[in-house]
Amino acid sequence: MTDILTVYIGWDSREPIAADVCRHSILKHATIPVDIHFLKQDDLRMRGFYSREVDKLASTEFTFTRFLVPALNNYEGTAIFMDSDMILVDDIAKLIERINPKKAVTCVQHDYTPKEGVKMDGQQQTVYPRKNWSSMVVWNCAHKGNKKITVDVVNDPDITGAYLHRFSWLKDREIGAVNPEWNWLTDWYVEPRDGSPKLLHYTEGGPWFENYEDCAYANVWNAYHDEYLETLNNPTISASDLTLPKDIRNDIKDLLKLRRDPFGIFNEDSMDNIIERIIQSHNTPGCMGIVDAGVTQPKGESKLDVIVESFLLGSNGVFGASKHVELTDLSVPVVVRGIAKKKVIHRCLEEERDFYYIDTGYFGNGKHKKYHRITKNALQYSAPLYQQCRDDRFLKTGVTINRHTQGRNVLLCPPSQKALSYWSVDLAEWLEATIDEIKQHTDRPIVVREKQSRHARVNVDTMEMALSQDVHCLVTYNSIAAVEALIFGKPVFTMGPNAAQPLANTDLKKIATPYMPSIHEVRNLCCNLAYNQFTPKEMQEGTAWHILQENYSR
Repeated sequence: MTDILTVYIGWDSREPIAADVCRHSILKHATIPVDIHFLKQDDLRMRGFYSREVDKLASTEFTFTRFLVPALNNYEGTAIFMDSDMILVDDIAKLIERINPKKAVTCVQHDYTPKEGVKMDGQQQTVYPRKNWSSMVVWNCAHKGNKKITVDVVNDPDITGAYLHRFSWLKDREIGAVNPEWNWLTDWYVEPRDGSPKLLHYTEGGPWFENYEDCAYANVWNAYHDEYLETLNNPTISASDLTLPKDIRNDIKDLLKLRRDPFGIFNEDSMDNIIERIIQSHNTPGCMGIVDAGVTQPKGESKLDVIVESFLLGSNGVFGASKHVELTDLSVPVVVRGIAKKKVIHRCLEEERDFYYIDTGYFGNGKHKKYHRITKNALQYSAPLYQQCRDDRFLKTGVTINRHTQGRNVLLCPPSQKALSYWSVDLAEWLEATIDEIKQHTDRPIVVREKQSRHARVNVDTMEMALSQDVHCLVTYNSIAAVEALIFGKPVFTMGPNAAQPLANTDLKKIATPYMPSIHEVRNLCCNLAYNQFTPKEMQEGTAWHILQENYSR
């Protein structure tokens, strides 16, 4: 078992209180560190994990998002999913102790057939085999069977709810079982005939709905609800707070221990000493994330950039605005996301202040932005390639490198004007000059692929599709399409700073006979780049920050 157990709770805007009470019940009894995440559709959409059309007939907003758990957990470790209409009345560690680690998923395998009709204050009740099996799932995220349940699969409109809720991608022998006490359907199971509940599931409606105030076990839920409200009036800090990076969680754990041993009799430290150490370590931020304008929500609240926030959590960073840069010491690096922050970047360069730039990852994203590249003092990775770079992170992406194939057309991929404006380059002028120069050295047809919307790039006309159209080579300025072309087995010409530059041609005079690196060279480039792109979870946990410090200290 991992040091910290990750739990994902389904979240529905129609019943947020249910998720809050569920979270409270877990933390109340947990004897192990627990990180609890709410599966909020809006957040998952912003992070690129969820893109299904909104289904107004779905009984909950997390009908499909629960199946993103393996991907959200980076296909590593153990994670638990729970419906929000649940409360734990026992220690979650006891559930983990009952899990067969060889199973892909473990759940209560109900023999349950609800009545047709409605539930949850008017929501449609659907009936299907294995009903409620997926309402509480212990995921073995690393199991090979769960590698099939990708982000693309979950978001595929042709993949039905029936397919997902029945675990149809798994063999029956890969589905483990625990006793009904760990998913006690309050309208179905009976004490003591079926045992004693450890996890109550108000599947047809709970006491937070007006029509279900007198449902079975309503008194239990109401007691937990009252406790939760009391914590709001008297807030306490939990060592397992998921919004805190690992180093801060560890500091809080030490504080909680010293609360019972303030004189350091057993822990050989004092409350004063550890508080001073925490002040010194966290008073100066590791970096400052520049977010000048959040997304305004209907209630007038500002929604922060979740990707920048993830990175800040893992790097002891803080949010700031452009105007705050001058107020911080030059030793504090700045974090920006997207080329729109070019003024801040140029200012950092002028002041010789370090900055970290976040944008779309180099590869491995598909239809959804799983990976985000992070570079220090550049828009793309520009440090010398490490010739003995490990391949573990590259292998996780599932990307395959193709052998070089011959083609006829020159594929010209200009960047957007927004990107070129960073270098004060006019798109029309660059495109015209580049086409003229290519024509001076070859009579091959030139195919111009203008920058499209992200939806078009990943759904309608992907780069792989474009590279499949009898391509001789690819020419670009700074587009990461150059890396994709090398992976596809096509030589590239880069006219500006580019992560593919170590293996790229830069002189258009050689366009008829360009250099094409070997598969080994391309693979080594990809291994290096894989250590410079990260998932939001890796950012939040501090993995990205620590890897970047190592990368740029060589």
